[in-house]
Amino acid sequence: MRRSIPLMSALPLLLFVLAAGVVASHPAAAQEDGKALFEKTCQKCHGPDGKADTKAGKKMKVPVWDDSKLEPAHVIENVRTHKKHRTVSKKVSDAELDAIATYVATLMAP
Repeated sequence: MRRSIPLMSALPLLLFVLAAGVVASHPAAAQEDGKALFEKTCQKCHGPDGKADTKAGKKMKVPVWDDSKLEPAHVIENVRTHKKHRTVSKKVSDAELDAIATYVATLMAP
């Protein structure tokens, strides 16, 4: 005779496995979201590599990033307080900006 596991007793295990998968994949997903948001929101001025070698970047005199300014906290503060980022700051949520800042920190990583 086949023994079956009642659904209610298997449910906690199933939920645990699903939650573990979501938690394990979150950092990579955040990085991908940050890249997509950067491309949509920031790349026009800062360029794909942060060197501001774009028409808009040159027109607005966007400085080239250096490693000391790529920490996520600095990026977030700069976007929220710098007058040239006023329009962008209104368009992105805190979560989106956090994802962008996390991605930006990877641009200069070795």
